[in-house]
Amino acid sequence: MHALWDIPELVQSIFTFLDNKARIGAATVCRSFWLNTLPFTWREVNDIYTLMQLFPDDSIAKGPEDDMEPFTLKRTLHESDWERFLLHSQYTKQITIFFSEYDHNHYQQLLQNSPSRTILPNLTCVHFNLLGRVEGADSRTIGLFLPNTVSLVRVCAFESESVEGSTAAVLGALAGTKLPSFSSFGIESTGFDSGGVLGSEVSQVLHAHQTIETLSIDMMGSGDNHYDILSSAGQLPKLLHLNVVDFEGRTVVEEPEILSLPHDHLFPALRTLKLSGAPDFIDTLTSRINSGDMETINLSLDTYNRFDDFEVHHAAGWPDSLLSIRRFTHLRKLVLELGISISPEALNPLLECGELETFIILAGARCPSWLPEDSLIKMGRAWRQLKTMDFSLSLDHSRNKYITLPHLQIIAREFRNLVKLTVEFDATSGGNEGFQFDAVTMADNELRELDVSWSMIDENTEKKIVPLFQAWWPKLRSVTCETESFYSRHWESVMRAVQNLTCI
Repeated sequence: MHALWDIPELVQSIFTFLDNKARIGAATVCRSFWLNTLPFTWREVNDIYTLMQLFPDDSIAKGPEDDMEPFTLKRTLHESDWERFLLHSQYTKQITIFFSEYDHNHYQQLLQNSPSRTILPNLTCVHFNLLGRVEGADSRTIGLFLPNTVSLVRVCAFESESVEGSTAAVLGALAGTKLPSFSSFGIESTGFDSGGVLGSEVSQVLHAHQTIETLSIDMMGSGDNHYDILSSAGQLPKLLHLNVVDFEGRTVVEEPEILSLPHDHLFPALRTLKLSGAPDFIDTLTSRINSGDMETINLSLDTYNRFDDFEVHHAAGWPDSLLSIRRFTHLRKLVLELGISISPEALNPLLECGELETFIILAGARCPSWLPEDSLIKMGRAWRQLKTMDFSLSLDHSRNKYITLPHLQIIAREFRNLVKLTVEFDATSGGNEGFQFDAVTMADNELRELDVSWSMIDENTEKKIVPLFQAWWPKLRSVTCETESFYSRHWESVMRAVQNLTCI
C-alpha cells in the first residue's frame, strides 16, 4: 500500500466524502482503514445497547438462549471487559438514552461495573427520551451519560403522568452536574400536569448553567409554570437563541403572573427568537426582550381552541405584538406564520426595521391575508436591503384574494435588490383586466430566482408573461412552480422560455 495511506489526516479527509455504505466497504480493506472508519460509524449511536453488544459474549445476555433478559449482566465486568466498548465509545459524539424501569435497571448494572475511565469520554450531545416512571432514579446513574464534554442536552417526556418523576430526576442530575461546555438545552413535555414542579426543575437547570446559549421550551401540559422558566431564561447572560411554544394559546390565561415579568433587563444578548402561540403571549414576551442585537424573529401565531375569542378581539392583541418588533432596528430576518387574520395596517410597525434582508409571511387556511398596493410600496421603500421575500398568503386557494400583476409590477419597481422571490399571484387575463403588458426594462433589478408556487395563469397570458419577466428582471435565471398545481403545465412553458433566454 502506498505510504500516503499511512497519513491518518489524509485518510480521514477522504472518508468524509464517502457515504456509510462506501465506508463499510473501506473498513474491510485493512486494519488501518477500519480504524479510520470508526469516527464516522460510531459518531451517532441510537442507544447505549449498541455499545453494550461489544462486551464479551460470556458477560452479558444477548438472546433468549441465555434464559435472561437481553443485556442483563451474567457476571461482574472486569476492566479488560470494557476494552472493545471503550475503543468504540471514544468516537461517540451523540447518543439517545431511553428511560424506563427496564432501561434504568441496565444502566445501574453499568454504574456498578463501570471502569476507571469515563465510558463516553468525548460525548457532546445527549437526548433523554423518558418513557415511564423510574423508581429510585439517581443522579449517579444518569451521570454516566453526562461527562463534562457534553454541550447539548434534549429532554423529551412522552405522554404519560408516570414520567414526571423520571423527568425531575434527569433535570435534577443535569442541574447538579458541572458541564463547562454546556451551551444548548431543550425540553419537550406532553400531556401531563406537573403542578408547577417541572417548571421549577427547569429553572434550576438554567440557574446552574449560565453558559447556555440556545434554549428550546415546548411544555405542552398544564401547570408547568412558564413564569419561573422565562424569568430564569431572561437572566442567562449568554442566551442567543430562544424558542418557546405557548401550547393551545393558554399560557397567559393559566399563568396571568407572566404579565408581571419585568421589562427592563431580560434577554440582554438574544439574537434569534422563535415563538409559537397566542397574541397575548407573543406580545408579553417580545416586549420584554432588551437585546439590541436581534437578528432573526420567527412568530407563529395560532390561537388553537381560543380562535373564536381572538377573531373578535385580534385587532387589539395582534398589532400590539408587532409594535414591540419595531424596536429591533438591526433585524435581518422576519418570518410570520399566521393562524389568525391580520390587517395590512398591523404590518406598519415592521417598516421601522430598515435593515431587514429576509421577509416571509405564511398564512393558514382560515386566515387568508391581503396586501394592498400601498402596503407593498411602503415595504419596498422601507426595506431597501431586502434580498429574499416570500408571500404565501393562504393555503386555502379558494379563499385567497391573490396578488395580481399590478402588485407584481410594484414588487419589481420597489424591491430592486431582491435576489429571490416566492409569491402566489394571479396572472390570468380575467384577474388582470386592463393591465398593460408593455413593460419598461428595469436593468438594475437583481432578481435571480422566482418561485411562482401555486400562481394562476392561462393560455392568454402564458406567452405574454416571459417578456414581462425579462423586462422587470433582466438577470432572472430560474422560474419554478409547484408541480402538482393545476397551472403547472402553463408554467412549464414559461420556465423553458426563461431558461432559453438565460442560455443566449
